[in-house]
Amino acid sequence: MQNRRNVLAGILTMGGITAAAASAHDDLQPQAVFNSGLQLFFAQRDAVITFDTNTGIGTHMGTVEGAIAGTSITNFQFIPTSQSTIKFDNRVLITDVDGDQILFSHVGTGRFLLTPLADSTNPLGNLMSPTGGPLVGTYTTLQGSGKYAFLVGRKFPCKMIGSNSTRPVGGAIGNLYGEIYSDNVGVITSAIKAYPRPID
Repeated sequence: MQNRRNVLAGILTMGGITAAAASAHDDLQPQAVFNSGLQLFFAQRDAVITFDTNTGIGTHMGTVEGAIAGTSITNFQFIPTSQSTIKFDNRVLITDVDGDQILFSHVGTGRFLLTPLADSTNPLGNLMSPTGGPLVGTYTTLQGSGKYAFLVGRKFPCKMIGSNSTRPVGGAIGNLYGEIYSDNVGVITSAIKAYPRPID
């Protein structure tokens, strides 16, 4: 157990990322609440492209699908709160095929899977690094253009999983899958579909 803690502590303190960095962000608390009244609003599938171990800052990007569908770009920062937990204050920009955009603040917390499953008989080694794990948080709409303008100020709970590879390849460090929920997906979807589009 102590060895695992030492390994993670080493990962988190690379370049000066420590739990002490969390003190400046103690007001960042997720507001996600999950219950039977929630439905999937949209799903997010991203590849982690960059991560700076000195600052905890990185970027992941990919696509979203559901009531909102399009491309996604997220700037994130891991802020350690212990050897195995983090908090974060991210920005997520989604652009759909009409060129409409929606910008979210994504605030939340997460934990690392310190001992990912591994096959000791595999000569290639472990698949997942211990810097991935489940995340929970809240998406708050900061800005919206076109069909998404009416969502400004709305909050949506989310659950995510991030998996980072022990052998990053092709410019990707890892990946992320997230589910963003709402208690009135039908109403929101109807409003998005009813938005008048100019005739070209």
